[in-house]
Amino acid sequence: ARLHPSYALPQLLAFYHNEENQPLAMRIDKWKTISSICLHRWSGKLHLQMPISYSEASWTGMLSFRDCYWDDEAARIFETCKGIVQYSHGDDDDECSDDGCIDLLPPLVDYDAALPFLTVGIPPYNGNGSENPYWHRWQELRSKNVRLFLGIGDGVAANVGSKCGGYPTSASLSGSHRIAVTIGTSAACRFVLPFSMKETQPSRRNISVPPGLFCYRVHRDHVLVGGALTDGGSVVEWARSLLNLQSDESFHACLEKASEIYARHSNSSDKGPDPSSSSPSGLTMIPFLSGERSTGFRGGAQGCISGLTREITPAHIMYSCLESVISRLGCVMELVNEARCSEGHVPSQGILVASGNALERSSLWRQMLADCSSMDVVIDADSSSEGSSRGVAMMVAGALFKRELGNPLETCNFEEPLPIARKTEPNAATQERWRVAIARQESLIDAVSSAWSVA
Repeated sequence: ARLHPSYALPQLLAFYHNEENQPLAMRIDKWKTISSICLHRWSGKLHLQMPISYSEASWTGMLSFRDCYWDDEAARIFETCKGIVQYSHGDDDDECSDDGCIDLLPPLVDYDAALPFLTVGIPPYNGNGSENPYWHRWQELRSKNVRLFLGIGDGVAANVGSKCGGYPTSASLSGSHRIAVTIGTSAACRFVLPFSMKETQPSRRNISVPPGLFCYRVHRDHVLVGGALTDGGSVVEWARSLLNLQSDESFHACLEKASEIYARHSNSSDKGPDPSSSSPSGLTMIPFLSGERSTGFRGGAQGCISGLTREITPAHIMYSCLESVISRLGCVMELVNEARCSEGHVPSQGILVASGNALERSSLWRQMLADCSSMDVVIDADSSSEGSSRGVAMMVAGALFKRELGNPLETCNFEEPLPIARKTEPNAATQERWRVAIARQESLIDAVSSAWSVA
């Protein structure tokens, strides 16, 4: 993925280039993630280096997903940090040694690595002889049959938990490829792609990830490709506060009027208004209230509403919020489809598996998503609000299955049954209008982006 202020590398650069942090920087021996700190304490092995998984390392933005090493370019940028140079050398050399800077980062293994100190439960004593407080706190984890696992990325867990962890192969072309789309506070569109870190075929080593998307490791044999928006359902909540729709009654009345606007727009005949004339609301919105991730990754991006007149009502503003988020997801889905059709993969029919409170509760948003993507949108009948937790459980189950049978289990080469609670089909008559809506939003972004600060 492109660099973004939310990734670890820019945050580390900011930390080390801040002169006030230099005394602290000189004392840093190893950077760790929250999960590795927890595992250190739970396992009692405070003196050992705790690795992190390929999946978790991907989320820092510093891992080369192709070979699962810390990225060379990121390492070169990391070397410019004053505190690291001083710590690594203790003098005024301009560069770190070959391994000096990267040695500050944790070692890398797969999430299911059978590390000895993670496979025997929680011990009563730490490595230094002191009592392990977690031995008393969690008695269920004392058994030597208890196994601890390294952390995995939230997006990976969410995809697997929503039954979108599989990819149809040439032997199973009849299945539709499931693409996970989530709209909660934020929004995301992601899918799993088979790509082994041991792959030797040139075409497979050069997997194509379109600019604007991220590519994170699931584990050694699969990657997660997709894009995310910082603001999804939060845009609607912002509009609700702005328009003073405090009661549920007034809020739902406004959403109903927005739905009527879209219905008129969707049911207009070919002889109706020119779809390229304007948005049904008369407004065009950029929903970057908290900066931009996909597809431009501009942390300093800002929101904008264009087209305000005296005739604009709260329903028009609410509609423009809904439309703007789907338009951004439409840009992400276009790139996702490009990645799905990359060399070496069969472009099977896609189906969008919807999750997230905002998307599950709004039939209007689901219809907009189906129309914009030209794909069916479904909600799993077994849908759980704890999709990420379910995904973690599935990943752990796969690792335990592998351990018991002694054979590798391709965790992401199967698709769970997907009973459908609700299905929304696209309205083909709206395709051109959505294409124009996305182009109109892109034009507005081009027009105002020069005023954004660089972050």
